[in-house]
Amino acid sequence: MSISWNFLIVYTLTVLVATITPGPSMLLALTHGVRYGVRRALASALGNTAASVLQALVAVAGLGVVLAASEDLFRVVRYAGAAYLVYVGVCMLRASAVPLHAAATAGDADATGNASVGGTSETPDGPGARKLFSQAFFVAAGNPKAIVFFTALFPQFLAPGDTLARSALLVADLAVIAFLGMMLYAMAGARIAALLATTRAARWYNRTVGVAFIGSGAGLALSDR
Repeated sequence: MSISWNFLIVYTLTVLVATITPGPSMLLALTHGVRYGVRRALASALGNTAASVLQALVAVAGLGVVLAASEDLFRVVRYAGAAYLVYVGVCMLRASAVPLHAAATAGDADATGNASVGGTSETPDGPGARKLFSQAFFVAAGNPKAIVFFTALFPQFLAPGDTLARSALLVADLAVIAFLGMMLYAMAGARIAALLATTRAARWYNRTVGVAFIGSGAGLALSDR
């Protein structure tokens, strides 16, 4: 397997721009960073990365062409993803207005010393790692346009005779970028948590993000290809 540095840099920059562009997944990472702290947002980053890798593998396997060509299948995935985004938004609107700086600080402390076994159950300071992982996974996986994007992307960097190792390298590169992108937003969220240290600020944050998720869901449901 031979890949030039120029080739890898172009591919990495392409994926990086697509990954860090603000969208539902990055908004979720920001929110988890604000509400639960950077350490607990690791589970969110892993969930998003798992979904991104799965979508990339679907594209590499050629199944993305089936999704892109099938109006009914594309519509089912799109509506399911839209419904989940609306659900997340409604949950945000109904969330308790806990001062978010305190919540994030408690989340980091919980991750270092007070986490439940396996980090999978609900804690007094918020959801466990399994719930954060699944929420990020379904937000990312619910966007069928990502598979269509990967289906258009990979043929630009792969030829029919390319080895499996070359495909694996591109998917691994994507996984690293997806993870780092989520963590970047989570760290930004943890930074601004100090600005949301009052109940009133927390309430407005929940409302703003909740409406943004509902708007994203509606936009996904109503958008054309």
